[in-house]
Amino acid sequence: MTALLAMMTALVISIALTPLMIRLAPRMGMVDLPDPRKVHLAPIPRVGGLGIAVGTLVALLLFVPIDGLVAWYLFGAAVLLVFGAADDSMELGHWVKFVGQFIAVIPIVHFGDLWVTTLPVFDIQLSPWIGKPFTVVAIVGVINAINHSDGLDGLASGEALMSFAAIAYLGFMAGGGQCLAFAAAAAGGILGFLRFNTHPARVFMGDAGSQFIGYTLGVMVVLLTQKVNPALSMAIPALLLGLPIVDIIAVFAQRIHGGMNWFKATRNHIHHRLLAIGFEHYQAVVIIYTIQAVMVVNAVNLAYESDLAIIGLYLGLSAFVFLALILAERTGWRADVAGRKWLILGLLDSIRDSDAIAVLPRWVVFIAVPAFMVAASFSVGELSADSKAGLALIAILLVAYMPLRKVAHGEYLSRLAVYALIPMLVWSGQAEALSGPGHSWSYTGMFFTLLGVCVLLAAKFASDRDQFAPNTMDFLLLLFVLVGGFVLGSASEASVRLGSLLLQVVILFYGCELFMRMSRNGPQVLSAAAALSVAVVALRTVA
Repeated sequence: MTALLAMMTALVISIALTPLMIRLAPRMGMVDLPDPRKVHLAPIPRVGGLGIAVGTLVALLLFVPIDGLVAWYLFGAAVLLVFGAADDSMELGHWVKFVGQFIAVIPIVHFGDLWVTTLPVFDIQLSPWIGKPFTVVAIVGVINAINHSDGLDGLASGEALMSFAAIAYLGFMAGGGQCLAFAAAAAGGILGFLRFNTHPARVFMGDAGSQFIGYTLGVMVVLLTQKVNPALSMAIPALLLGLPIVDIIAVFAQRIHGGMNWFKATRNHIHHRLLAIGFEHYQAVVIIYTIQAVMVVNAVNLAYESDLAIIGLYLGLSAFVFLALILAERTGWRADVAGRKWLILGLLDSIRDSDAIAVLPRWVVFIAVPAFMVAASFSVGELSADSKAGLALIAILLVAYMPLRKVAHGEYLSRLAVYALIPMLVWSGQAEALSGPGHSWSYTGMFFTLLGVCVLLAAKFASDRDQFAPNTMDFLLLLFVLVGGFVLGSASEASVRLGSLLLQVVILFYGCELFMRMSRNGPQVLSAAAALSVAVVALRTVA
């Protein structure tokens, strides 16, 4: 329950705060301008990382007890946010960023007592004098690996989301509540940001976001393997972190071999090389997502295998990727993508001209989402004191929205209220009221399957592709559904229920986002449905 609340809180804050930050970015000077080494052609705000970080940190402050480790983590996160935001605004040099990274990492390793005690393969016990410096360097390395992998829309955030999902699952299976809550909160913050970062991106995470994510990933991997479950293979971090690590090592090797500055940005990352051989932007992201998913899934499946086996698999997968790239580059092979699209996208576009097929999913979403909110309110039972306080806050937001609905940015009050109400309705067990006893395929499952399909189709057929065009997000969510289905199929009943509830919330969030962005009166309609739901819940629980 704590992890779910942390994830939903981070998701709500991130998805509500990011549009506001996009509007404020030019005033703060936090805009990424095009240059020869970058792939975007127009200025893009780089403030999305603030939404990720604020959402994650608020969730942790609300739902995770503050002990020494958490306190030093928060200190390090604050330091990196300051240095990262400064870099996004005024372009700090790499040495200044290194200073910030070491200031952030050293305290949590030394004072938080979070460090690597055993080297993989050799099974050598490290003394604090060796283990702590090694851990500092390793976490700083992860920070820079994520920072350098942030080169395409949705790339670094999608890769990190997969890693956090695997860490959350392994933490859950080991009974590590703190680790699970951390990973869930970070995943929620990233998921909210990804809505706006999927190609074509409306916002970048910037250094503030990439350094925060890298820092959190590094800390979580050490926490998982050293404290939560030391029985895990000490080599498992390689697969958990995946492609960004081997990518930055390969980039440094190329720079050293070419006599270049180690830290001067170049176009020799994996994503640059995929673009260079002819893949389109979203195709390059999907390819890297697939490779990262293979590594992360194997991290879960092989968590207790020998260090040698895991390192061998990691090196083998990495070698395959780079050998394929080198072969394509040296033979002049080009991805033949001109004039056609991948099968699934081509099929969708081929039927897009049909008005009935294009419009029907949108109307299903427009009717189903507010109807579900109202229907769910009638099955809410007893509420905890925290839930009642949350319900009161939602009511205040809805009341404040009414006089401000035509004011610039007034819709954010509606958005925040609706996004806060949905997890409460889902968690309160309303979905079971839609299920009939004795049915192997419940009405709830059918409802959310239909709604999920309609959300994806409505988004794909949107006349304004910039309004809602989650091409790579479609693929990422599909990966999570497919992989999650296999993983949860062998997990406990509690895990299956948790995964089902999270999936319901995500589908409803995307339905709400479609409604608000594709209907002029979307915020007002959803606010009315939310107000009615709050009134029904209040009457039922008070009575």
